[in-house]
Amino acid sequence: MSPYTQQASAAEVDRILGELFSNPACAADPYPTYHRLRDVAPVARSQAGHWVLSGHAQVVEVLRSSEVGKDVQSFIRAQGVADWADHPSYTRVLEHLMWANPPKHTRQRKLVSKGFTAHSIAKLEPKIEQLVDELLTPLCEKVGEVDLLREFAFPLPASVISEIIGVPREDWPRFQQLFRDVTLSMEPRPSPAQLATADGAAVEINDYFEELITKRRKHPADDLVSTLLAAEDGGEQLTHRELMSLVQFLFGAGFESTTNLIGNGLLALLRNPDQMLALRREPGLASGAVEELLRYDASVQLSPRTARNDLRLGDVTIPAGESIVTLLGAANRDPSRYRDPDRLDVRRTDVQPVSFGGGIHFCLGAALARLEGRFALQGLMRKFSRIELAEEPAWKTSLTLHGLQGLRVDLTPA
Repeated sequence: MSPYTQQASAAEVDRILGELFSNPACAADPYPTYHRLRDVAPVARSQAGHWVLSGHAQVVEVLRSSEVGKDVQSFIRAQGVADWADHPSYTRVLEHLMWANPPKHTRQRKLVSKGFTAHSIAKLEPKIEQLVDELLTPLCEKVGEVDLLREFAFPLPASVISEIIGVPREDWPRFQQLFRDVTLSMEPRPSPAQLATADGAAVEINDYFEELITKRRKHPADDLVSTLLAAEDGGEQLTHRELMSLVQFLFGAGFESTTNLIGNGLLALLRNPDQMLALRREPGLASGAVEELLRYDASVQLSPRTARNDLRLGDVTIPAGESIVTLLGAANRDPSRYRDPDRLDVRRTDVQPVSFGGGIHFCLGAALARLEGRFALQGLMRKFSRIELAEEPAWKTSLTLHGLQGLRVDLTPA
């Protein structure tokens, strides 16, 4: 039987998918459920009509395929909100780069990439190393428990992306809750209360960046907003709506996903002290450890796509126009790709996580996130001789953006 064939009844598949998307326990640890789903249906069709992919081969094939694209309106309609066009938390994403298809995506990506070149990222290394030291040094003076998520894993990427985009340092703390609130509209079947919260956050975020862009039009600075305002390729420039959407998206993604990378990664190391010890003894393992941590517990667990044409996966055909959900976290733990996938191993070789997506929609900020993750791990190992979990952390209830609400630890300075 083909590995692509659904080997279980539709009812059984729906029971597993229902648990995955509605059971809060799955937001904390979705991996046992991923394994069950992959075993019975690596390409599963839910009764709601979505195709859900949990096998590594299938996820990679779809992420790289030119036969799939993005359809933001189909995704929003699937949320079950009939009047979505009246909600700013939905209309704000219509111009997002992450939802664009060629040729629009190609044009936007070429323009925004001018602010994310290898040279511009490399220039940030001294600044990131300095920020790590500035954030961790005061923690050496503290007595008792410390919330490393609040004190370190959030302010580090927030500071970096704020500097890149041009958001004044005194402004960025307000955005942590705002960007968490605005993503409530992307949860399955959001409640009226969730939508109201998301809409309020969307309006406040939009107003802030309208003002910031207006300032940069009059007084350009050495930041990404000014770069994008001046960016041109073949006579093409970003429209105001595209610029607004891009800047907001890059700012939110720039700290939320990297915060989760650091938080999830540190928790994994705390639960695997032998791996933390290896990293402490061999600082050169840090870059590979970041890749393994991205594989082991990704910040983003799923990525939606839409079949542009009939898509053949083995002996399964996904008809054109149908929605596809690629489970990135499941692909990263597929035993057909990684030996003993549920074991954390910072010395693991040939690690190629799909945590940043793939194809034309591969994450623009992947190199930056990896750089921040490496300096964060090295800084923590250097500054503290002991890091121990003070209490079991609570997870956010979102499966899409997989991360902790806090991470309380006891620290012993080196």
